[in-house]
Amino acid sequence: MKRKLLSLIMSAICLTAAIPSTLVFADGQKVVTLGADLSEDQKNAILRYFGVSGQSIQTLTITNQDERNHLGSYVPLEQIGTHTYSCALVCPTTSGGIQVKTANLSWVTSNMIASTLSTSGVVNCDVLAAAPFEVSGTGALTGILMAYESASGEQLDETKKEIATQEMITTTTIANTIGQQQATEIVNDTKMQVIQGNQVNQETQNDIDVIINQVAQEKNISLSDDDRQLLQDLLEEIADQNYNYEDMKETLERVEQNVNNTIDDSQVIGSDDSTAQDAAANTEQTETPETLAPDSILKNTDESALGDNVSFDATDSSALEQTEAQQTEAAQSETTPSGEFDITTSDNYSESENTTEAQTETATEASSETTSTDGNDLVTSDIEIIPLSDFVLSPVTSEATNYKVYPAGLQELTVSFERDDIIAGSGTVSVYNAVDSSLVETVNMNDEKKVTISPLDDDELNELGWTDGYKAVLTLSAPLAQNATYFVAMSQDAFSTEDGRGSSEATPDSYTWMFQTSPYGFSITPAEDGYMAGTTATATILMDGSDAGYATIENVDTSMVSFDQNEFWATGNLTASFLASGETTFQVAFYDVAGGNLLYTMDYSVEIN
Repeated sequence: MKRKLLSLIMSAICLTAAIPSTLVFADGQKVVTLGADLSEDQKNAILRYFGVSGQSIQTLTITNQDERNHLGSYVPLEQIGTHTYSCALVCPTTSGGIQVKTANLSWVTSNMIASTLSTSGVVNCDVLAAAPFEVSGTGALTGILMAYESASGEQLDETKKEIATQEMITTTTIANTIGQQQATEIVNDTKMQVIQGNQVNQETQNDIDVIINQVAQEKNISLSDDDRQLLQDLLEEIADQNYNYEDMKETLERVEQNVNNTIDDSQVIGSDDSTAQDAAANTEQTETPETLAPDSILKNTDESALGDNVSFDATDSSALEQTEAQQTEAAQSETTPSGEFDITTSDNYSESENTTEAQTETATEASSETTSTDGNDLVTSDIEIIPLSDFVLSPVTSEATNYKVYPAGLQELTVSFERDDIIAGSGTVSVYNAVDSSLVETVNMNDEKKVTISPLDDDELNELGWTDGYKAVLTLSAPLAQNATYFVAMSQDAFSTEDGRGSSEATPDSYTWMFQTSPYGFSITPAEDGYMAGTTATATILMDGSDAGYATIENVDTSMVSFDQNEFWATGNLTASFLASGETTFQVAFYDVAGGNLLYTMDYSVEIN
């Protein structure tokens, strides 16, 4: 399931492509890209981090439409989202290969970017890739490529750029199963062998399959059939291009050494003392030598501009020495961080903004200190994080629910809470299919047609063991499929407090809110403005391939609603006629075919206007 969430986090926040909207020419070879949906304070913080604040420098603004234009062939459009936040500073160089440093990229590493850029045709370049808050970073490639073309004046081959994007998606997808380092290792190593072999003779499909097997065996890497096919497809595309290995050698061999050192370090964990000492000694002997130029942009960053709890990564360890020094100095200092903008670590950047103080400052601390931008005295604000433990999520398939499987056709998600000061926030709740990580639907919490908050009734309170409480009901546009597994991602600002001083804790992983549907169920076509008396709607009984032999509709108030069929032996449609205004209920009961035993009773409530 971790694969599914990370794939979801990769798809939901793909972050690049570029269109020059503001061009100021100076400092010739450097180009900055800024996400169009960042606030001005966030953009300024990124420029401070890049070390170019106040400079006249060529800037490309990256929009969501650009992302769709460049990533639509590899990622479903509904997964790309509607906002763009990633940034980059690119500086072509004359030697040294590709060097990369990242900040706040949670899933894409500097080595992934370097290896992938080499596939695009870039030979020598320094790259900073960052965001003002944590993002996966899987979309950063296209913006970097556009910046490189603008800075160098060189138009890269379109096919190679497409293959580079394919490589990034392949690497991150495989990483969801075997981890970042091993995924980078097997993609980079097999690519090296294919390109070298291709310069001698044209690689065949069988040759590529042999290379994958050999590298996987040597590196003790186990690939699923799907991941193997992804890698096979990528390598076949690479083999069809006329790559010059000498142009790529420095970058690819550096990536190989970096990844090997990282994996060696991780294998030390859990070893006995003597083994650990030997491994540590070997690691020191193979430490990557410093290859950065003294004036490299990777050495001119201001880490304090991004605030606390930022993750940094680089293809050259010397680029991190400054980072470590700054973090040590910051830890010893009692002054406020120099970052002048709100920071969030929310994993959902498709539909929500990250601008209000009460919503964004709660990402890392329940109580935070902020300094006004005009240098006034320190202001301390107590910001409450509403923990996930305060919410009861439904439906959930977990140990707490005895791994309950829910009937197909569900159209509602429910969040219950034992307090009366919580309201819907400005964020989102998104449902994903766990099999292919495709986005099923995103509910905007400020959509009053889809989100309602009301007191829990007596039966609900008794079931929860509460005396008071409220629930938020999120209505989906379409019923959920039968025999499926879903997970739900809730953004940090999905819920707030009435006084605006609290914000919900974002869903950390797919295990927190995951559920399964049974192979049988019931659904009724939703009406955007509600069901009206005197109208009809189509309903569906779902029993494909299930252990339910037949179903009946029971306990119907025929003065309120009627159905043209009440008993079913297979999947089929029926018509519901709404006869009078008011609220009515009925039940759909499913029985097994062998003994007529009741499998499940589905309670259904309809409000008729």
